[in-house]
Amino acid sequence: MFFRKLSFAAFAGMSLACVSSHALAAGPKPVKPLQGYKCLAIDAPDSVMMDFNNPIPLRSAPNDHAPVIAPASAILAVNDPEQLDNGYVKSMNFAFKPGWVPTKWLKEYSEVHPGNTCAPYIMNDGKLGFKFGH
Repeated sequence: MFFRKLSFAAFAGMSLACVSSHALAAGPKPVKPLQGYKCLAIDAPDSVMMDFNNPIPLRSAPNDHAPVIAPASAILAVNDPEQLDNGYVKSMNFAFKPGWVPTKWLKEYSEVHPGNTCAPYIMNDGKLGFKFGH
């Protein structure tokens, strides 16, 4: 009887491990490149990046007084060529809502992450995402 319980427990544990690993692999996947866009990366000093009371903003318009939509993500999808206005570049959030990010701390993705590539993609959940390589 002990061996039956042990083998059942082992089978149940292995099944749970398989289901768990499959669930982890089921996250968003890139399905379609976002044509006409490229990646920029924020390259700011730690004092700026760690200032959670004043994060680098994604604003509703290209000026310092426009409402903040959300904090800017560390990697941004921007038009290629970039659409610049008043020291801001047009970008978007992960739901494709357009916004503007100050250019002060932005660089080409490959400058911040040498030897690596980034391409904006539409993910299988319909949101903005990125495909990375090297």
